[in-house]
Amino acid sequence: MTKADSVKPFKSGESLAFRISESDREHLQMDTTTEFGKIISPDGQEITFRKLGAVRPNILKLANSQYDQHADLMKRLEKL
Repeated sequence: MTKADSVKPFKSGESLAFRISESDREHLQMDTTTEFGKIISPDGQEITFRKLGAVRPNILKLANSQYDQHADLMKRLEKL
Protein backbone atom coordinates (compact mmCIF):
# COMPACT_ATOMS: atom_id res chain seq x y z
CA MET A 1 0.00 0.00 0.00
CA THR A 2 1.43 3.34 -1.00
CA LYS A 3 1.05 6.53 1.00
CA ALA A 4 -1.46 7.71 -1.64
CA ASP A 5 -3.59 4.62 -0.90
CA SER A 6 -3.68 5.17 2.85
CA VAL A 7 -6.07 7.51 4.65
CA LYS A 8 -6.33 8.85 8.16
CA PRO A 9 -9.61 9.61 9.88
CA PHE A 10 -10.49 13.16 10.87
CA LYS A 11 -12.90 14.52 13.46
CA SER A 12 -16.32 15.51 12.13
CA GLY A 13 -18.58 16.56 14.97
CA GLU A 14 -18.68 13.65 17.41
CA SER A 15 -17.65 11.17 14.68
CA LEU A 16 -14.55 10.22 12.75
CA ALA A 17 -14.66 10.32 8.95
CA PHE A 18 -12.48 9.43 5.96
CA ARG A 19 -12.01 11.56 2.87
CA ILE A 20 -12.55 10.07 -0.57
CA SER A 21 -10.46 11.59 -3.33
CA GLU A 22 -12.03 13.10 -6.40
CA SER A 23 -10.49 10.42 -8.62
CA ASP A 24 -11.90 7.67 -6.36
CA ARG A 25 -15.34 9.35 -6.40
CA GLU A 26 -15.23 9.47 -10.20
CA HIS A 27 -14.10 5.84 -10.41
CA LEU A 28 -16.96 4.80 -8.09
CA GLN A 29 -19.39 7.07 -9.96
CA MET A 30 -20.65 8.41 -6.63
CA ASP A 31 -21.99 11.62 -5.18
CA THR A 32 -23.56 12.64 -1.87
CA THR A 33 -26.71 10.61 -2.62
CA THR A 34 -24.86 7.32 -3.20
CA GLU A 35 -25.50 4.75 -0.46
CA PHE A 36 -23.02 2.17 0.76
CA GLY A 37 -23.32 -0.90 2.91
CA LYS A 38 -20.63 -1.39 5.56
CA ILE A 39 -19.07 -4.70 6.62
CA ILE A 40 -16.60 -4.86 9.51
CA SER A 41 -14.47 -7.99 9.74
CA PRO A 42 -14.86 -10.09 12.90
CA ASP A 43 -11.32 -9.22 14.02
CA GLY A 44 -11.97 -5.47 13.54
CA GLN A 45 -9.06 -5.07 11.12
CA GLU A 46 -10.99 -4.40 7.91
CA ILE A 47 -13.95 -2.29 6.86
CA THR A 48 -15.50 -2.96 3.46
CA PHE A 49 -17.92 -0.54 1.84
CA ARG A 50 -20.10 -1.74 -1.04
CA LYS A 51 -22.10 0.59 -3.21
CA LEU A 52 -25.78 -0.22 -2.85
CA GLY A 53 -27.92 -0.22 -5.91
CA ALA A 54 -31.30 -1.42 -6.94
CA VAL A 55 -31.27 -5.15 -6.36
CA ARG A 56 -33.98 -5.67 -8.91
CA PRO A 57 -34.82 -2.52 -10.81
CA ASN A 58 -37.59 -4.36 -12.68
CA ILE A 59 -39.28 -5.74 -9.56
CA LEU A 60 -42.67 -4.20 -10.44
CA LYS A 61 -42.52 -5.79 -13.88
CA LEU A 62 -41.66 -9.15 -12.31
CA ALA A 63 -44.43 -8.83 -9.69
CA ASN A 64 -47.02 -7.96 -12.35
CA SER A 65 -45.88 -10.91 -14.44
CA GLN A 66 -46.26 -13.28 -11.49
CA TYR A 67 -49.65 -11.81 -10.63
CA ASP A 68 -50.84 -12.24 -14.22
CA GLN A 69 -49.46 -15.76 -14.42
CA HIS A 70 -51.38 -16.75 -11.26
CA ALA A 71 -54.47 -14.58 -11.75
CA ASP A 72 -56.85 -17.40 -10.80
CA LEU A 73 -55.05 -17.94 -7.50
CA MET A 74 -55.01 -14.20 -6.81
CA LYS A 75 -58.79 -14.00 -7.31
CA ARG A 76 -59.26 -16.87 -4.84
CA LEU A 77 -56.98 -15.14 -2.31
CA GLU A 78 -58.96 -11.88 -2.61
CA LYS A 79 -62.09 -13.72 -1.45
CA LEU A 80 -60.50 -14.99 1.78
